[in-house]
Amino acid sequence: PADGTVALRAARQGVEVRVEVSDTGEGIAPEDLPRVFERSFRAERSRSRASDDDPGAGLGLAIARGLVEAHGGTMDVESGPDRGSRFRFTLRRA
Repeated sequence: PADGTVALRAARQGVEVRVEVSDTGEGIAPEDLPRVFERSFRAERSRSRASDDDPGAGLGLAIARGLVEAHGGTMDVESGPDRGSRFRFTLRRA
């Protein structure tokens, strides 16, 4: 939404760093949550909002999770319709 917000938080947790990105957007439908990290997957709401100029490829989250896991970390998401989304990843500190 035009008046929505995005927040970024990071915290040290022992030998790890936890990063969280949350928003106050439309959220992700429960049936789409298990697939959001799949290559080329785009949720129904996302497809309906896509413009011809920027249709998106559905690769961003798959690439992000792959990079995090390649460095020994984890990535997850919590979301729901009309309550926004929260993506978190954890990596070992250097």
